[in-house]
Amino acid sequence: MKKLSRITLALTCALGFASCFENSGQEQKEMSLNTNNSADKKAASSWVKQFEDTFDVGSTLSKWTKVQRTDYNSNYCDYNSSVPTIQLRDGKGCLEIKTSKLSASKYQSGLVKSVYQYKPENNTEYVLAATIKLLAMDGANYRSFTDTYGAWPAFWSVQENGWPTHGEIDIMEGYSFAPNASRFASNLFYGTATGANQLANQAERQYPGTFNVNANNGWHLYECYWKMKDNVVTVTIKVDNTTVSTYTNSNVSKLNLNKFENHNIILNMNVGSNDSSFIDPNKINLFTTVMMWVDNVSVSKRSI
Repeated sequence: MKKLSRITLALTCALGFASCFENSGQEQKEMSLNTNNSADKKAASSWVKQFEDTFDVGSTLSKWTKVQRTDYNSNYCDYNSSVPTIQLRDGKGCLEIKTSKLSASKYQSGLVKSVYQYKPENNTEYVLAATIKLLAMDGANYRSFTDTYGAWPAFWSVQENGWPTHGEIDIMEGYSFAPNASRFASNLFYGTATGANQLANQAERQYPGTFNVNANNGWHLYECYWKMKDNVVTVTIKVDNTTVSTYTNSNVSKLNLNKFENHNIILNMNVGSNDSSFIDPNKINLFTTVMMWVDNVSVSKRSI
């Protein structure tokens, strides 16, 4: 997510995602719980939970820093610490991050960064998991994320000090381009000098064509498996238990995963881009708001 420059990316045709969906009711709650159970089963076997936030209603965001700054990639988006809140959504407590339009060239949104940090020791594996829903509202009516243009939500981990010398792992980056297809991808960033990403976008891997952000009432399980086995580091990204990408030092030129240091977890909803050929600021359409709902974030660890 923290890119100082970006290669222009080609947009693909629409994939036929549903245009809207409802957000309440017992059936939706049961469907989202099925997604959560997948993460719980991992922690219940050989995994030992290291970090968790279920965003229960009435709790605070004490495990997170609510960031206040302009987005690194978009001068159109300012993060305000008042935006991330805990709300009752789809029958359960959720972190809610939502956008609002301040002017023709400025949007307000939110970003949270975990106080907790982690990285694998030798012969250990960690799994970072989050269940997330993306959607929009047009007045009182819910709209699909895929109906919008210019939204850029992300779920990632990073060591920001000396970026990108200690690495960045983008588990989910979403881009809305209505009426063209929205796009989802994972990515890595690394460099040997501060401020100089030497991978460009060669580590970007698009989600499988079968991924439908509106399926399962919009709730999806996003995971990052980060392991070191006999000093060999591997990062695997999954969505709904399907592998999106597997990264090693040998399959991405100039990547050195052994230099990745303790990472914080970040969730945010960016708007627009400083690269107008990537996201045209004149086309941004978020209706009343675009929102990220997060039901659960956890980190578990096991020996390998």
